[in-house]
Amino acid sequence: DIGPLIPGPAGLVQSAMKNRQFENPLPTQQFLSDLNEAAMMVFNTNLWRYAIHYVKSRELLEVTTLININHNLERVPTVVAFVESMSPTGRWNYTINLKDPTATIGASLHYKVKQHQQYGEDIVVGCVLVLKQVIFVV
Repeated sequence: DIGPLIPGPAGLVQSAMKNRQFENPLPTQQFLSDLNEAAMMVFNTNLWRYAIHYVKSRELLEVTTLININHNLERVPTVVAFVESMSPTGRWNYTINLKDPTATIGASLHYKVKQHQQYGEDIVVGCVLVLKQVIFVV
């Protein structure tokens, strides 16, 4: 019995860890390499591809990768990122981890965005966000 599976990318990590326990153990370097490949699979999903297609079709060609963000009150024209994790804070806001193929960063999500009638319910772990004119602060 492997127990309940975690949905989304965390489930890929959980799967890899469980497989390592039940199968012939791999050397640590190989295990970490396989784990990284599983984590990167999210960027081969239809959801990610659709977001990239959306950005290109709207001619939002100046997409900044997360690794290239200065974090110094820099206004970024467009960011495409996968919501890797989401945790509520004490005041109805959320702390989220955004991930793209280059890096993972922490961010805050204001409760008014999460309560937005049109798209608030769709902002969950596993979704892809296309953010425009975002300011990143350390």
